[in-house]
Amino acid sequence: MPRMLTSLLIFLAAGTVLFAGLGWWSAQARPAAPGLVNGRLAACDPAPHCVCSDGGDSSDTVHWVEPISLPGVDDATRWRVIREMLAASGGRVVREEQQYLHATYTSRLFRFVDDLELRMDGAQLQVRSSSRVGYSDLGANAARVADLRARLMVAFAGIKP
Repeated sequence: MPRMLTSLLIFLAAGTVLFAGLGWWSAQARPAAPGLVNGRLAACDPAPHCVCSDGGDSSDTVHWVEPISLPGVDDATRWRVIREMLAASGGRVVREEQQYLHATYTSRLFRFVDDLELRMDGAQLQVRSSSRVGYSDLGANAARVADLRARLMVAFAGIKP
């Protein structure tokens, strides 16, 4: 067998094993989002795969994000629009309480799950988005929060109190 064909077969076999292994790993049970801790969203762990606005330090440029300001509408309207925005962006609500919402996002290729948690704090929406596995998310959670912020700003600009 020519050397090139042998190399190609080895590469394909290794890729198949790697892909199958990551698929198995991503399907394993993972810890769910921590939920509220003393009435607030949990702090991020040290890994750069999480962003949070609730109780963090604004000098932490890796993890901290601004809360989302949603003044001028009632809570029922806020939560309805938020649920619509989450569904439109691929999120699935898995838990909802009076002032708290937990949604998950699953990546297409490897089926990795990220958790998005929201807590209404007056007219401020506190947000936490974190990957369940891995060290880095390559900015995916920060981008998700920025996308949600932009979608909500557009949606609430058209709603009159």
